[in-house]
Amino acid sequence: MKLAFLLLVLANLLLFAWQQGAFGRLAEAGREPERVARQIEPERFRVLTEADVRELRERATQGGAPLDLDIAQACVEFGDFPAADAARVEKLLAALSPGAKIESRPVEAPGWYMVYLPPHKTAQEAERRAEELRKLGVKDLLVMSENAPLRFAISLGSFRDLEAAKSHLAALEKLGVKGARMSDRSSTVVLKRFQLRELDAAASRQLATLRSEFPAQTLRPCTPG
Repeated sequence: MKLAFLLLVLANLLLFAWQQGAFGRLAEAGREPERVARQIEPERFRVLTEADVRELRERATQGGAPLDLDIAQACVEFGDFPAADAARVEKLLAALSPGAKIESRPVEAPGWYMVYLPPHKTAQEAERRAEELRKLGVKDLLVMSENAPLRFAISLGSFRDLEAAKSHLAALEKLGVKGARMSDRSSTVVLKRFQLRELDAAASRQLATLRSEFPAQTLRPCTPG
């Protein structure tokens, strides 16, 4: 009788110890929310923006190799630029190096967003306003020409990502720029991509400096074909 009593006490002690985790835990029930949350780790998930997707695609195109602009480059591509910026960029690229070969081609792109000031009555008024903006610290701007859709408006930057355009607009407002707007071009647009061949080291470094004036644009090795 005493032996049976001792065995019962021992069994209860072992059961208590097991419940307290002394021997480890069995697989938990599949319906426990805490266990599922530990496995999924929801805080590590996020929705990719259009800019994130574009960056991933560009990395895949480049094979993960960074573009070293301290050395000569056989072929690089710069863009893609809307018509408002393309003419100015083409002139700047032409001054890089006499030996460089520069070509451009049209590229179709999805809708984009332009931050701008509404059209002025004359080109002179637009230029005066542009000079005021430069004094405020606005660098990336361009007075739209007579044949542009927004005649004598001032382009303050073009962005493919909506959130980037909104951030740029907010930054301009903090600088004191008044009346800036953002347009939504939802239809396909034609942009211009520049291809530069046979750049020496000096021209490559100049290109790196020029690239800093257009932070929304991409500089990449030439695509095959």
